[in-house]
Order: sequence, then C-alpha cells, then structure tokens
Amino acid sequence: MSRPIHVPSPGGAPAWLVHRPGAAVTTVSVWLRAGSRHEGPGTAGGTHLLEHVLMQAPLAGGERVVDLLEELGGEANAITGREHLALYARVPTEEAGKALEVLARALAEPDLSAGVLEAERKVVREELRLAGSDPLDVVHDVFFGLAYPGHPLGRPVGGTLDEVDALELDALRAHHRRFLGSAGVVVCGGADPDDLARTLDKGPLASLPPWRPAPQAPPEWRGGRETLRLNSDTAGVVIGGECGGSPAWPVLMELLAGASSALLTEELRNVLGLCYELWAVAAPYRDTGAWRVFLATAPEHADEVVARATELLADPRWTTAQVRRAARRAAALMRLEAEQSLEEVLLYGKHALVPGDPGWTLAAELAAIESVAEVPSLKGPLAVAICCQ
Repeated sequence: MSRPIHVPSPGGAPAWLVHRPGAAVTTVSVWLRAGSRHEGPGTAGGTHLLEHVLMQAPLAGGERVVDLLEELGGEANAITGREHLALYARVPTEEAGKALEVLARALAEPDLSAGVLEAERKVVREELRLAGSDPLDVVHDVFFGLAYPGHPLGRPVGGTLDEVDALELDALRAHHRRFLGSAGVVVCGGADPDDLARTLDKGPLASLPPWRPAPQAPPEWRGGRETLRLNSDTAGVVIGGECGGSPAWPVLMELLAGASSALLTEELRNVLGLCYELWAVAAPYRDTGAWRVFLATAPEHADEVVARATELLADPRWTTAQVRRAARRAAALMRLEAEQSLEEVLLYGKHALVPGDPGWTLAAELAAIESVAEVPSLKGPLAVAICCQ
C-alpha cells in the first residue's frame, strides 16, 4: 500500500498523490471543500447544479469537459455531498496528466453560460423527480431533515425542484467564486507523482487565494419520527442517531448490519424474513456525524421492522470476540474497496482533503480500525424515517 505524497500549497490547491507503480489506470479528481451545507440564500441546490454545469461547460476551443475526458479513453463523472464537490476521471495512466489539466481548467476556468445552465437545470429537475418518487432514495432526505431540522445539513443535497428553478446564473457564478479557493486535488494510480506535481504547478489551480472556511455553529441533533406516504409497493426505513468520527464507528456499523450474523441482519433478515436489503453507515462531518441503518421492506411490515429494530438498538451487547471479528472485517472491507483507484481517491478526498488532515493515510486508518476493542454506545434520541404507502 503506497504512502501518499501530500503537496501542501498555501497559495493554491493542496494535493494528495497516491502512486501505484505499474497500474494501467489512474483516477484523477479535483475537489471543492464545500458542499450543500455551505449554500447561502438563493443558492440552495446550487452546488449540485454547479457540478453538472462544470462537466458540461465548454473550455477554450469549444469542446465540453466531459467530451475532452472521454476522448482520452476514460470515463468521467462528478459527485456532490454535504461538504464537498468532486469532479473525476478514470483514464489510462499515460493520459493522467492531460486529464488533470482538463479537470483543473474545468474547476478554475469554466464558461458558466446561461445556455449550459438552462440545459443542466432540466437534467437536474429530472434527476430530482426520479429520486423523489423512489422511497428507497427519498427516505434519506427525510432522515436528515429529522436529524438536523432548520440546519443546512438537514436539507436535500440536490435541493428541491422550486429551489433549482429559482437559481439564477449570477448567483451560481458567485457561489463558484466564493468557494474556488477551497479547491484540492487527489490522484491515485500509475501516474508519476513528480509529473503530476509539475502539471499542477503550471495549471490554474496553482495560484488560488488561500482558503479559510468560515466558522459555523455546530448543528443540534434532534431525532424524532416521520412517515412520508408514497405510492410504492416497497417501504424504505432509516433509523439512526448522532455519531463521531473515530475508527470505532465503522466497527459498530459492521456489528449492526454488516455481516450475515450482525444484530439486525440476523433478526430482521435471517430469522423474521422481513428485509432483503439492509446496511449501516456512519457519516462524519467536520463538527458532527450521523450513523444510520437502512432497511427495505414491504409497506405492511414497516411498523414491525421499526419496532423490532429500535428494541434491538436500545441496549445492544457485544462480546470481545464479536468486536474483534467486526473490526477485522470492517478494515478488510475498506481495503477491498480501496483496490479500485476511484474508491481510494474518494477515501483520501473525504478523510484527508476535505477535513484538512495532511497526516491521514489509508494504512493508518486500517490499522486504527483493526485495533478497535470497544465500540461506542448508541445513546441519544433516534431519528426514524419511513417512506411507504
């Protein structure tokens, strides 16, 4: 496992360059360390819409960003979260430098025109419409609305249809300018780190102003229960609570709904047969975090699933052997996930770049997870979101 090369840049974008000698594929990514929680009045949903526009906007010469990246023989896409926006491309390693040039220009020098905005606004509307009709998707928005009511973390990442319709071009441009200084780079694959560093030094991300995130009041965790009625033959259920960012939380998620013998998996799937799909995840943010368990079931079973799950979560007990086993598996699953250069890029982006932790490495995180001997207790109010008929 290669140790990343961290390239700090007080006057530009910091970079994490992970070298996999001999790898035929390299994933290149550029990030903004700001997401939906950083949107102000008039820009709700703007980060996600900006993601679409940046990938579709033409660069000097008239070619779209996504077309230039695909011409390199790769695939390109983008992701928006509550605390980040990432544009990425997986390309043959020999094309990594060109891909980095294109993505850097896409982030720093986009042509944010009315034509591209209106075209992508229609696409985003369709994306939101489809998500809003899927109980297994929209239930997560309901959950975060319960967890952080009135706080930006509680809003849907993509905004609402009305918010997207109201977003004006000048507001989107101002939102982009406001957070451009938060840019960063993560690359993982066979490309030579020295070559990539030289590409960065010559590109538009090398001369950005220093970025200092404005302090924000930590959100208050609330919890509660809400049921959203949708016309569907499947119910989505999310149950969760507040968490921190320690390596013990992924281990606890493994104990709850990871392996076949996990607490909720064993009872709700293997014994009662009420769920086919269920999983658990802990999502840390800069000042808080939320763990959640997702369960898919039939609408007529939703109340039973919630009742049994909350009963099991009220006072779970783990043996030392169970915790050790879960720690080994949680670390192994992260190691398997990171076998793909794209997934390793996302891990370094979320754990090192976005929080601004230059000392974070995948190897150290795996060792910390494997060494967990005790997991946190599930205290505090739960948030229970249900989407069903």
